[in-house]
Amino acid sequence: MLEGRFSFAGCACCGDTPPALVSRRGFLAGAVSVGLSATGSAAWAQSEPATASGQKAHRIDIHHHLAPPNYIPELTSRKTNQRPLVEWTVQKTLDIKGQAGIATSMLSISEPGVWFGEDAEARRLARETNEWGAGLVGDFPGRFGLFASLPLPDVDASLREIAYAMDVLKADGICMMTSYGSKYIGDRS
Repeated sequence: MLEGRFSFAGCACCGDTPPALVSRRGFLAGAVSVGLSATGSAAWAQSEPATASGQKAHRIDIHHHLAPPNYIPELTSRKTNQRPLVEWTVQKTLDIKGQAGIATSMLSISEPGVWFGEDAEARRLARETNEWGAGLVGDFPGRFGLFASLPLPDVDASLREIAYAMDVLKADGICMMTSYGSKYIGDRS
């Protein structure tokens, strides 16, 4: 059962925002609005990981970026200035989770996403990123969940990737950027 208040710290990848305390009702409303689902998933803590001080980890981080090994060269070759992602490792993530008392982190790709103007390349990057993320979920049961990456603006390929990510990889949801090129998510296309 979710009790008390939750602390949300800023994301180094998305900008430094101050931590905020959110009520249980506010947390649940936010979780529902992003499509967080507890059914059929290993995302919710199944074990009781401990913090660095030995206390039971109890927080759920619903905004945690991952950087699969195949994604890092894409970022560096395109000079995206995403240093936190380029330096990201599983061990650093586990260390931070232990220090912050985070039991479960929902993984998603960060801006700029997987689309760099080429649909075929975006399809490849999305699939590799999703499979790698699903591997982390499997390797660390209860410690990670996955919001799958989509190769938008390729809508047909994105629909196929949603089916694969949800049905085969058992992702917990999907991750979308605010816009792709000059088109926002609400665009008719």
